[in-house]
Amino acid sequence: MDVAKHTDLLGLLPSLGYTLKRIGSYYTTAEMDSIRIRDPTRWKRYSTGQGGDAITFLQEFCGMRFPEAVDYLLAYHGRSRDSPDRNQPIPRPKLPPPREKPPFVLPPANPDQRRVFAYLRKRGIAPKVIRAFMEAGLLYEDAQYHNCVFVGRDGSGQPRFASKRGTCDLGGSSFKRDVLGSDKKIGFRLPCGPEIEEVAVFEAPIDLMSFCTLCPEIHSNAVALCGLYSGPLDTYLRDHPHLKSIKLLLDNDEPGIAAAKEMQGRYREAGYEVEIRVPKYGKDWNAQLKYKLTGVLEEVKPPKSKENIMKKEETNPMANLGKIISDKSTADAKWREERQADKETAAALRDASVIQITKDPGKFARYLAMQGDNPSYSSGNIALAMAQLPEATVLHTRGHWKDLGRFVLDPELKNGASIFTRSATGRGYSLTSVYDIAQTQGRELRTVQLKEDTEPMEAALTALLNFSPVQVVAGENLPSGAYYDPRQMTLAIDTACPDGQAFAAIAAEIAQARFHDRGRNPVYSRESCELSAQSVSYILCRRFGIQRELPDLTKMAERCQGWEIEDRLAFLKEIQGMSRQIGGSIEKTIAPPQRKAPARSGDER
Repeated sequence: MDVAKHTDLLGLLPSLGYTLKRIGSYYTTAEMDSIRIRDPTRWKRYSTGQGGDAITFLQEFCGMRFPEAVDYLLAYHGRSRDSPDRNQPIPRPKLPPPREKPPFVLPPANPDQRRVFAYLRKRGIAPKVIRAFMEAGLLYEDAQYHNCVFVGRDGSGQPRFASKRGTCDLGGSSFKRDVLGSDKKIGFRLPCGPEIEEVAVFEAPIDLMSFCTLCPEIHSNAVALCGLYSGPLDTYLRDHPHLKSIKLLLDNDEPGIAAAKEMQGRYREAGYEVEIRVPKYGKDWNAQLKYKLTGVLEEVKPPKSKENIMKKEETNPMANLGKIISDKSTADAKWREERQADKETAAALRDASVIQITKDPGKFARYLAMQGDNPSYSSGNIALAMAQLPEATVLHTRGHWKDLGRFVLDPELKNGASIFTRSATGRGYSLTSVYDIAQTQGRELRTVQLKEDTEPMEAALTALLNFSPVQVVAGENLPSGAYYDPRQMTLAIDTACPDGQAFAAIAAEIAQARFHDRGRNPVYSRESCELSAQSVSYILCRRFGIQRELPDLTKMAERCQGWEIEDRLAFLKEIQGMSRQIGGSIEKTIAPPQRKAPARSGDER
């Protein structure tokens, strides 16, 4: 029974057809994003509060009765409950072939490191520590999103691992993700001094840097696990066999303490001296550093136990100001936890919707229409709204509908879609409800409709041509009405083409020219950019009421096959970003008085 109960879920779930995804310090699945696995032998489903071991997982999600689940797990481990010898091997359930690991490539570096430097200074890290890590090639700012990139190098100095952390905190937390193809067994580490026999172990790179700020003499012999997986420590010990002592400086919370105790027992059995040391003030070493600098103590959530509650009730039998403050702090912490959980759920829903959009031509066509009707919304927010309101067309917040003379119907107030928007303070993101026009009533919504042979159409074509990065020339008998020649780097336009057809063709060819970037894009080809260019054109035509056919979507799923979620999001963002930039300029040029741009929704990573 113990064998079945202590089955490693990280090995079992893929054999059942689930796709594991690592998010920070826990695992979830692509099929059920509310699943949380922090201890490899335990699971919990956040949406329902259910949880348990491998036996209960099979009962809950595979429809097995208890005996069937136990038998299956014994067979999975090569054992049989019914045989006289429990250890008698029997055929193990067949596992699917392992997925090919993507190549590890560091994100391009930003020319300057100002945002990362400012972010780490805000966290209290000393300037000389930040510079030392940057000069050692352990830290830099990525070019696209300005994340911190913590680089893990192996014993030969080659980068084998990288962890990205956002420089924009979201309600106390920020974007965290390992770079694709990273070797998790390397982690983030400092060089090892041959004369030092001790290694310090942290959960996160920022904790390691915080400790270096608190103890300036620390320049080597330290590892950040980037979670609670001990693989990086095992590798470090194997690479440096002279080490004899381990200092575990993990977080002062339940997962950190539990992991430290488990590691202490395991490494002591292996012959190492092991000491556990937790920060005196705050949850982690960065909180300890900030307390030393500011004198403000960050709240640490106490362990939930009946003994603690009873002690408090015995020593404080009457309500007092201390209890009121404590209750308020607990309520605030719970509220923040729930808001963060809502954000994580929304991000997972957005990612799942992005995958469907880039796999299903029908959903991609729906996405293009939605993006054209809601040009100021980010591609991720359109995907998020589509997952919640599949039939939606035009979306606004309740306040913006009111500004437009329409009102959300009372029965629909609880049926909106949640999207990410900038918080009121301008720092981080929060979830905001938006509603489809079908959920409202009131004044008729007027939209821009460009007509043939009109002054607004002429102004729109002029504004559109201003976005051409190459010389525009007259052409004749062009099949679509316009053509970008990448060899000559010229944009030819058939002057006899009707206005609407010309607008659609010019928009697509300008997109091609901008993707080529005057020859600076070494991987450019018309074929590889055709879907994106035609999608930009379709969104712009939809935005300004110009009829055109959908792009050819027959090869869309094939083009996106094998892409990770970051690649799929980048593909949609590229289309949305270009169409929004061009469309915004056109709209300012024709300046319709009846159209008011909706509040911007923040772009997500």
